[in-house]
Amino acid sequence: MRAPKSGAQKPTKGTRELILRAAQSVLARDGFQALTARSVASEAGTNLALLNYHFGSKERLLLDLFDVLDAERITRQRDMYGDAAAPMSEKWRRAVRFYRSDLATGYVRVLQELTAHGYSNALVGKRVRRRMREWRQLIEEVAREALPALGIDVDPAKAASAVASFWLGMEVQHTVGETEATGRYFEILNDIGDWLERQERRANGGGKRHARARAG
Repeated sequence: MRAPKSGAQKPTKGTRELILRAAQSVLARDGFQALTARSVASEAGTNLALLNYHFGSKERLLLDLFDVLDAERITRQRDMYGDAAAPMSEKWRRAVRFYRSDLATGYVRVLQELTAHGYSNALVGKRVRRRMREWRQLIEEVAREALPALGIDVDPAKAASAVASFWLGMEVQHTVGETEATGRYFEILNDIGDWLERQERRANGGGKRHARARAG
C-alpha cells in the first residue's frame, strides 16, 4: 500500500472510520454492485489514494467493515442478555426492537449484501460463517441458563440453531421486500415473547407455591 503523495489529504484514524461508514452507507442504500472505490471515496468526501492507504483492496475494506459492524452488534447483544434485572421475555422484546431499528437504518441489508458476496468469495464467506457461529454460540449460552429456570426442557444448542435459522431467514425475506402480511414475522416474534412471559409467570408462581409448602 502506498502513502498519499505530498500535498494530498493525510491519513488519519478518523479518515479510516469515515471510509468504513461511507462504505456502509453505499451498501445500505445502493447495494453491492454500487460499492466501488470511487463511490466510497465520494460518499466519504475523500480521495482514492486514502482508500488504498487504509485498506489496499476492496476485499480488505469489506472484511474490516464486517468486523466493525459485527463487533458492535455482538457487544450490544451481550450487554442486553447480561442485564440480570430484566426477565427473558423483556430481553427477547428488546432484541426485536433492535432488529426493527437495524432494518430501518439499513444495517440488515448491509449484512445480507456482505453475506451474498461470501457465496463466491472464500475469505468473506469464512468471515460470514464465523459471525454466524459467534451469534449462535451467544444464543446457546443464554438458552442454557434461561430455559431450565423457566421449566423449558429443550436442548439449548437446538434452540439456538432454530432461533438463528428463523432470524436469518427473516432477514433475507425482509431484504428482498417480503411483507409482514405474508410472512407474519413480527407476529411470530411477539407470540414467542408472550409465551416466554407466560413461562415466567408459571415459574414464579410455582416457586411461591413450593415455598409455602415447605413452610407448612
